[in-house]
Parts: sequence; C-alpha cells; structure tokens
Amino acid sequence: MIKNIRISIILILTVFYFLCWSFAGCKKEANKTLVFADNKKEVKPSMLIKSITIPSDSTDIVYLRLFFRSGSMDDPPGKEGLTNLTVRMIAEGGTLKHTYAQILRLLYPMASSIDAYVDKESTVFVSSVHKAEWEHFIPILSEILLEPAFSEEDFKRLKDETLNYIKKTLRHADDELLSKQALETWLYEGHPYGHLVEGTVKGVESITLDDVQKHYKKILSQDRLVIGMGGAVDDSMRKMLVQNLSHLPENGAPSVNIPQPSLPQDLEVMIVEKETNSTAIAFGTPVQFRRGHPDFYSLMIGFSCLGEHRQSMGRLFRKIREARGLNYGDYAYPEYFEEVPGTVMPMVNIPRTTQYMSIWIRPVQDKHAIWALTLAFHELRNFIKDGLKEDEFIRTRGFLEGYTRVLEEHPDRKIGYALDDLFYGISPFLRNARERWNNLTLREVNDAIGRNISLKNLKIVIVTSKGQEIKENLVQGTIPEIIYDTPKPKEVLEEDKVIQNNPIKIPAEKIKVIPVDSLFE
Repeated sequence: MIKNIRISIILILTVFYFLCWSFAGCKKEANKTLVFADNKKEVKPSMLIKSITIPSDSTDIVYLRLFFRSGSMDDPPGKEGLTNLTVRMIAEGGTLKHTYAQILRLLYPMASSIDAYVDKESTVFVSSVHKAEWEHFIPILSEILLEPAFSEEDFKRLKDETLNYIKKTLRHADDELLSKQALETWLYEGHPYGHLVEGTVKGVESITLDDVQKHYKKILSQDRLVIGMGGAVDDSMRKMLVQNLSHLPENGAPSVNIPQPSLPQDLEVMIVEKETNSTAIAFGTPVQFRRGHPDFYSLMIGFSCLGEHRQSMGRLFRKIREARGLNYGDYAYPEYFEEVPGTVMPMVNIPRTTQYMSIWIRPVQDKHAIWALTLAFHELRNFIKDGLKEDEFIRTRGFLEGYTRVLEEHPDRKIGYALDDLFYGISPFLRNARERWNNLTLREVNDAIGRNISLKNLKIVIVTSKGQEIKENLVQGTIPEIIYDTPKPKEVLEEDKVIQNNPIKIPAEKIKVIPVDSLFE
C-alpha cells in the first residue's frame, strides 16, 4: 500500500515537473522573434525601418505609433478607397490564426487596442499597453500586421460599411462635415488628393478582395515605415518590434509625385443641394506655405486670432456667433485640420506635402446664409488689409505659447509630433514655433498675412436646400435683410450697414448647383 502511494507521488511530481518545464519553455519561446507562416527563415533586423523613441520615467505605459508613408494618394485610378479599405481589413479584420472578435478578446485583459487611420499621405497604426504586457502584446500586433486573413466575410462587412458611410452618413447626416469634404475634393480636383480617403462610390464598388491582397504588399513595406515609441519603452522593446516587422516586404510601390495644385483664378461657388433645415458653408484655397515655411509661424498667430478651433476669442466667432447669434461657431485654419474625436485637439500624423487654408461657418438658418458668408468675407477683407492690432497680437501669441504646451504634453502626442517633424524635415515644430514667436513683431505677422492670403482665389461650398435662391442672391449681389430675435448694440447695427453695402457678387458661370447624391460618386 505504502509502496503504491510512493509510486503515485513520484508520478504526480514527475508530471508536475514536466508541465512546469513545458510552460517555461513555451514562455521562453514566446519571447523569441516570431517566425511567420509565409517566411520560415528568421530574418535579420531591417536596415530600412526607421524608428524614433521618446522614453519617459513618469509612466508604465508603452505608447506606439507605426507611421507608413502610404495613403489615399496610392489608390489606383478607378479603385479610389483601396488603401483605406486595405488598412481597415488589417486593423478591423481577422488573421490566419484568429478572428477579429478573438483578437479583441486577447487584447481586452491588457486594456489595449490596435487602431488605424489613413490620410492622403499617411497610414498610422496606434496602440498603447502596460510595459508588463509587452511580451504578450507584441505577438498579437505582429500577427495582425503580418498574417492578415483577408477573409471574404471581413471584406464584405468593411466594404459595405465604407459605402454606407459615403452614401448615407457623409451625404445625409452631417452637413458641416459634408461641406468641408466637398471643399477639399474640389480644391484638389485631378490631384492625388482629389478624392475622399474613403474613396468614391464607384471606386469602392469596383474593389475586389484580390485588389486588397495585392495592395497590402505595396503600401505596408519596410521602406515606408517609421516606428514611433514612447513612455515606458526601452531599447530591447524597440529591437523586438523591428525584428518582427522585418518580415514586411522590403520595398513598396514607387513613391507618388505630389504636385502643387493650381489656384482658382476667381471666386467660385459649389452649391450642394439636399434636404436640410440649415445651411453649412466652407471656403478656402491651396497655399504655398506649410510647416517649416518662414511665414507659417506668423500665420499661426494670424489664423488663431481670426478663428482658433473651438475657441471663443477669434474674430469670426465673436462677430458671427457672439454679437449676432447666427450659429454655434466659426473658425479659420492655415493647414488641413482634423479634430481628435471627443477633444478640441488637432490630430497628429496627418501631414501633407501641400496644404490649404480654410474657413468654416457652422450651419446657420437658411435666411441667414448670405449674410453669414458676407460677414465672414468682411472680416477676412479687414484681416488681409489691416492685419492684427497690437493687443490682439500680444493676446494671441500668449495663448498659443501656453496652448501648444498642452498639445504636446501627452507621451503619445509627443511621438506623433516627432513623426510629423520627420515628414516635414524640420526641427521640433511646436518648440521651434514658440521660439520664433518670442522674436516676431506685429509688422512681420501682418506682412505675412498680406503676402499669403487673398480674397480673389477662393472656392466656396454651400450645403443647403435653397440652392437656386442662394445662387440668385450671389449673382445679383443682394443680401436679404437680417432681422434679429433680440435687440443688438448700436455698433453692431452700424457695422451691419457697412456689410449690407459690400455684397458678394459672383458671375453665374462661376456658380454650380449640384445634387448631393452626385458628390463622391
């Protein structure tokens, strides 16, 4: 009996030892460089992949951005939207080993996710994870990027979602966004930027799963990749990631040439007609300046004074919303702007070789559309002619010096700005801007405004249900009388008289009225 017990104990201990040894071996194996199904040979760390690291001792979180110099510029003619759909298939689809739902379940205990977005010249995968989970996280990230399943089920789901976004959400659910997107595609007509990142209806409809599989190897390659890492990062983490991503194709498709778009010669108007209860307006033009240009730092102050995003200090906001109560807000931008959802901050990693300036007039009542547009032109005319006043200059510069520190405070945003600096080939942008502002004079700012901004070469997009009526007002140069719901100060009414006597008049041949369903088709 005792002998049998001893034998049983020995067997149990033997099994327990074997299991411990196996577990340790598996854990050790998981820490090795991954070897993927399509490449059984382990590769050397890539010499093509660039990396930027910004370590911080103040956090236990590793922040990661994989920046590919790929975007909607890479979409083949007739396949507009292919890059965006391909990236979504990777970030929101399954792999050869796991479905998308299974990947989400694997990431959930790590409090992590892997997101991606596409712009004209950039594709970015964004994530963060606690440093203690890094060795469990990195195989999942690598699997997503290197072993996408490209299943028919994922393809159909994401393709349908994209088409629904263009046809329904963009065209019919958000007039403000619609006006901005219509303006951008019109400004860059015939240019590599000249279609939505999501594509066109016909372009997306024509995309096949085979197109996606082939495009994947062209846009996600080592020569197009820069790794950005921050927070609780160390060099061993960077090396592990570079080693794994060395399984990507070495070279992608040839670079796309990005020319400077031609400027409109006169004022031009596109009226997008749809069923809606208000009118949204956006106007702008391509510009010669961008980050790194000598005038850009002056123009940052100028445009912030004219209409800083979601701030109440801008001239447009104070004149259109505060003084007259015509809408929610009115803003001006010296470069392409997109807001981080749920914040007022600009997105990082949407850099562009060529930029455009824009002014957004958030939706107004139809009867106030011409008045709001004329008032915005009145302010822009004064902005170009007279520039900023001394007190505006000092106040705006002080605001930007503080605000830009907030913009780069988070480790993830620090990485983003560093990657954008590399794209533009400039020294740290926000730090350099603050140094430049300290030495700028009011005259330099006003001279830069006068040199770079004009009222003569703007394209205007108006989203409304009153298309023909607005066109007639613009052709005839008439401004419907404005009647306020509440009494206004004398100075406002006096300024109204000046505005009433300076209407916008545009020849009929410079105005086109189009149905909303023809946009992005």
